[in-house]
Amino acid sequence: MDKLFDEQLVGTLVEVQRRTGIVRGDDGSEHQCQYSPTIDLAGLHNFAVGDRVMYIVAGTQQEAMITDVLARTSQITRPGPKDRHADTLILAANVDALVVVATPQNPDFNPRLVDRYLALAEIFDIRAIICLNKVDLNDAVPPELQYLKDLGYPMVGCSAKHGQGMEGLRQALSGLRVVLSGPSGVGKSSLIRKLIPGAEPGIGDVRKGDGKGRHTTTQSNLYTSGGITIIDTPGIRELGVRGVDKQEFARYWRDFRPYLDQCRFRDCAHKSEPDCAIRAAVKAGTLPEFRYQSFLRIQEDLED
Repeated sequence: MDKLFDEQLVGTLVEVQRRTGIVRGDDGSEHQCQYSPTIDLAGLHNFAVGDRVMYIVAGTQQEAMITDVLARTSQITRPGPKDRHADTLILAANVDALVVVATPQNPDFNPRLVDRYLALAEIFDIRAIICLNKVDLNDAVPPELQYLKDLGYPMVGCSAKHGQGMEGLRQALSGLRVVLSGPSGVGKSSLIRKLIPGAEPGIGDVRKGDGKGRHTTTQSNLYTSGGITIIDTPGIRELGVRGVDKQEFARYWRDFRPYLDQCRFRDCAHKSEPDCAIRAAVKAGTLPEFRYQSFLRIQEDLED
């Protein structure tokens, strides 16, 4: 066994299955690996696409096996099943940025969902990039997005269907490992196919009845091409966190931070407390109403 561990290699987990995972070695080779029962997952919870791992290749007397999971620099999670309250599902590991995909129409632009993903990027301590897809349908930038752009969030307009603006998106994502987020129907899979030649994520049409899209991704995969790495993961719509202090939640809103120390009460929840600097800024028009309403709705959804 010591000899086997002397031959450990380093790679990236590019697909997670129930009993095995596919590892892409740093030399470009791919291996279907068992998970070593000796791995201590106490601090990792579960394997995730994007994990950097140590592994051994298959031989005449051994199976290919992941022998260790290296420490993560970041992770994107969502809450586990409600009957397992303490559990968190790791969707992607070692992510540099969350790409928030929105559309001007088909489906209609939803500023509250954009705000949700931006807040989550702040919580996960990773960058956020806004991608406005389907600009061929309407090239006008929604005023809410212009406000967010002015806050410093990078924004790229494009059309995956017609190729418009795709070079700008490639440049924005160059050198990054990213996860595309956003409601179904905004074209995440179509964007991946344009950015990563040969990638085959599922694609779903927008339903005619309600203007919403169909969920198509059923397992996580990692795609790499031309300096861009994309992790395509299911469950991205249900992104959320447990354990975030509701009283601290406002600190994840970039435009709220200058006002937080001006409230009368240190534990101000920015709802109905007197002398709340956030509510005063909204009333004065310094902070936009849409951001405040997004904050209130998402704050209510936080799970203790």
